[in-house]
Amino acid sequence: MTSGQEDSLHRMNFEQNMTCKIHWLQRAAKDFDDIYLYYKQVAGDSVAKRRITKILQATTNLEAMPNIGPLDEDFKHTPSYRYLLVSDYRIYYFIEGQTIYIAAIWDCRQGGKVFKHK
Repeated sequence: MTSGQEDSLHRMNFEQNMTCKIHWLQRAAKDFDDIYLYYKQVAGDSVAKRRITKILQATTNLEAMPNIGPLDEDFKHTPSYRYLLVSDYRIYYFIEGQTIYIAAIWDCRQGGKVFKHK
């Protein structure tokens, strides 16, 4: 194994073993609350809880595997946004240091751009 391959393998092992913390930005927290309230109103509390539980599980999984979501090519600036698909939703996030910022949750059934980076 060459030195470059060893460095790459070491980097992969480090990334797989690092644990990050999750921080929800205001927009994402509002999206999350809105999803819960919508489904509670139209389908009941148990359906609403199932929906938000799936979203929470996906974001919790990011702590151990922060790079699991693909980069979103629509956002070609810093920070680099990634996303997870959960049911009908895209969970947009970016990573800075050891922190994963949940930026927005977008219903994929809606058209248009998700949000603008400030």
